[in-house]
Amino acid sequence: MRSSEERAEALLSRLHEWAMQAIDLPRHERETFILGVADKHYEDALRNGLAEPQAEAWRASVCEWLRALVETIETSGGAGGGHA
Repeated sequence: MRSSEERAEALLSRLHEWAMQAIDLPRHERETFILGVADKHYEDALRNGLAEPQAEAWRASVCEWLRALVETIETSGGAGGGHA
């Protein structure tokens, strides 16, 4: 079983991967992609025993983190940001 630090590091890595995938999409498709990622994690959270309010909070967090990361990467010029 992984430590909470290892799980957090793995999550950050996945968030970065998803953010880069979102940046590769046209701007008008990004929100749909982010919502899809968050919805999958909502469903996974429910399957793994989280109560619905906790899963909802998790979904909202994933959306918030991804939006912020996409904006940060784009603002910094990462992955050709600012040119889409």
